Amino acid sequence: MWDLPPPDPGFEIVIATRGMSKGVAQTEGPQFIPKAFVQLGQVQAGGQWKNVTSPVAEGEAAAFVNFAPKVGQFQLTLGAAYKFQTGVKGATDDESFEFTTAVSRKFGKVSMRVSAIYSPDDLGSARRSLYVEGGPTFEIDSSTRASANIGRRSRTNGVDYTSWNAGLSKTVLKKITLDVRYHDTNRGDLGDVYDNRIVVSARLGL
Repeated sequence: MWDLPPPDPGFEIVIATRGMSKGVAQTEGPQFIPKAFVQLGQVQAGGQWKNVTSPVAEGEAAAFVNFAPKVGQFQLTLGAAYKFQTGVKGATDDESFEFTTAVSRKFGKVSMRVSAIYSPDDLGSARRSLYVEGGPTFEIDSSTRASANIGRRSRTNGVDYTSWNAGLSKTVLKKITLDVRYHDTNRGDLGDVYDNRIVVSARLGL
């Protein structure tokens, strides 16, 4: 008989001055992301929704499951998600599967993390998509961290680009995390979606 830990439900809300995904903008204004999940040991399953700025949809929802085992000094994460657009306004490819893998390791106050997100058939006109991102995080104190990342996205029927970001995050009142981050890509010539910007966000975990 397996001795499973009791399920631990949770809820999280993120509010950002600009919606960002895989290094580029998803909204022209603020983004709101509610997320509900159940934690069962190393497994987490749940769903989330977020508003997006798009001519064909008003939002993007996802049902996901993640497995996060510790292997020696390394923290691994393996995930799968079914994504679909909401408030669809016209003909579009509005469903997609996404698979995630990540590995991180801590060295004193510094941790390094590398992640990859793959979709065999992305939302919209793009088909195969791979986004790889990695970088360090430095623990300034028990509630403050500085981090930087660089990423590369390659897509079939979509724009390939390199992205980078750097910022500070601070946890206040134990359940609220504030983040200020600079984002940019090497394809700013293609318009506002790829241009540089500073994004401020707040994450509340319940």
